[in-house]
Amino acid sequence: MVERDALRSLPANATDSARILARLGGCMLDEPVLSAWASLGLEHALPVRSFFSWPGKRNYEGSWWSSTTGSHVSFESLLERDFLMLADYDQDVVGIASQPFAVLWPKGTDGGRGHVPDFFVRLRDGGGRVVDVRHRDHLEAGSCQFALTRALCDEAGWEYEVFSGIPEPRSSNLRWLSGYRFQRYAPAGTVVPVILEAIGSGVSVSAAVRRASRMLELEPSVVQAYLLHLAFVGILEVGVDEPLSMDAWIAPAQKVLPMPSMAAAL
Repeated sequence: MVERDALRSLPANATDSARILARLGGCMLDEPVLSAWASLGLEHALPVRSFFSWPGKRNYEGSWWSSTTGSHVSFESLLERDFLMLADYDQDVVGIASQPFAVLWPKGTDGGRGHVPDFFVRLRDGGGRVVDVRHRDHLEAGSCQFALTRALCDEAGWEYEVFSGIPEPRSSNLRWLSGYRFQRYAPAGTVVPVILEAIGSGVSVSAAVRRASRMLELEPSVVQAYLLHLAFVGILEVGVDEPLSMDAWIAPAQKVLPMPSMAAAL
């Protein structure tokens, strides 16, 4: 174990096997790549690398409040923010970490000293997924690094993904829905069954708002916020691959998931 501060640069690996550095449990872990790593809670890791800023930097960086984790997750570009938005919406994702670990390639490896993937996500089935985010124009330039990282993930038992964006209209739809991900828009547990009764097997968003407003005796704007929150967190389903409007069809999700904990309120 070494110092727990985030790295400013990657150290050299003098061994003949790949090693992983991760900030977990208040320490910087330095371990060889083994299948046992797949069981570590990398979704709880702190960023292993420092986030740098400088005058005139072109990338926009910030933090995304995740309804999945109930906390902020850092990003270094708007494309990374889009990935976080999509991962937050994905009901198979239960944990997300930014800059989760650094892999140090064995000495003599062509393609660089090491690599810090952009994200690690924990999946509902217990598996893990490592994600690199790259603009489409930079995919070819990163192909060697991607191949090395994919081989590492195969060895560790993780999935691997290179994310390069969300197609329209899915991107715009998720951006709209994600505005309702916060717990301040979440209905009380006693309200959800009434909303589900009002929706039945499926109706338009406008009809769902009218019916639920009448049954709950609440303002339509409040009920609409409830519906859109439930759609983002997976209790309800709307078609995000077609332009969304008040005429869009909304229905109970086919795979029923538990409501997020109210303890995660912002």
